Amino acid sequence: MNIPNGNASYACGSFLLIVKEKNEQAFQLAKIIKTWLEENKRIATIIPAFLPEEQLLEHTKSHDIAVILGGDGTILGVSRRMYTNPLPLIGINFGKVGFLADISPENWQECFAKLLAGEYKVQKVTPLHFEHIRNTAVIRSGIAMNDVVISRGAMAKSIFIKLRVDDIFITDLHCDGLICSSPLGTTAYTASAHGPLTFPTLDAHILTPISPFAGSFSPLVMPKESTIRITSLDDRETFITVDGQDSHEVLMGDSICVQSAEHKIALLVSDTRWFWKRLRERGFILPGPGKYTIS
Repeated sequence: MNIPNGNASYACGSFLLIVKEKNEQAFQLAKIIKTWLEENKRIATIIPAFLPEEQLLEHTKSHDIAVILGGDGTILGVSRRMYTNPLPLIGINFGKVGFLADISPENWQECFAKLLAGEYKVQKVTPLHFEHIRNTAVIRSGIAMNDVVISRGAMAKSIFIKLRVDDIFITDLHCDGLICSSPLGTTAYTASAHGPLTFPTLDAHILTPISPFAGSFSPLVMPKESTIRITSLDDRETFITVDGQDSHEVLMGDSICVQSAEHKIALLVSDTRWFWKRLRERGFILPGPGKYTIS
C-alpha cells in the first residue's frame, strides 16, 4: 500500500474496525459505525482485537485503514501484530488514559466525516525491533511500539547488567532495570522513570535507567542506526517485557539487542500538533503557580 509521507492527507474507502475484547460498549459503537460507513458507500468489517496474528494480517490485506476501538494497550498490541502488513491506524478511546487515541466515542461521527473528506493527516512512527540471544542463538525476537524493558522479577531486588551501544562498552549497572523506548513510547514507562519526552515521529530511540544504584547515566537519546546490547550479569530473577504486555525470563549471560525497526507505522491524526496538546491535557506537563489563559 502506498501511504503518503509526512503530513500528507489520506483518503480511505474500506475500514477494518478492531474491537477491544469483552467491551460491549465498544462493540455496539463498532456496529453503529459500520452501518454509518456503509450508508456512506464505504466498506467496513468488524473483528475482535484478540484475533491470531495470521488472521489479523489477512484482514489488513483487504482494507485501507484500521480503526481500533479500545485503550492504548489495545492500540499497541494490534499495531505490533500487524507490523508485517500494517494499515494506517486511528484509535477511538475506550481506555483510561487514551493518549494514542485521536477520537472519543462521543464525537466519532464528526471525526469520521473529516476522515471521509480526506482531512486527516498521516504521521509515521518508528517502532523498536528486539532480539533475545542465548548462547549466540536468537531464541525470541519481535516488535515493540512503546518499549522493551529489562527489569527485576517478583522479588524486590535489583539486577546487574552490562550495557553496550554500537559494540562500545558504556557501563555496568546495578539497578531496578533499563528501559529502551521508541519516541512514541516516552510517555509510558520512560516518563515514570524521569526520561525525556520526545516527539513520536523522531527517528531515534531512548535509553533510561530505572533507579540505578551503582553505575549510572542520564537518559540517552540515540539515532535510529544505533544498536543497544544489554547483557545479564547475574542469576537474579530478571525479565524482558515488551510494551508492558509480553514478558519472558532472562538468564545469566543472555543478551537483549534493541534497535529501531526497519518499517514505520502510520498514524492518522486530525491535528499534527496533537502530541503537544495531549501532554498538557493528560497532565504530563503541569502549570506553575499563577493564572493562565489557554488559547
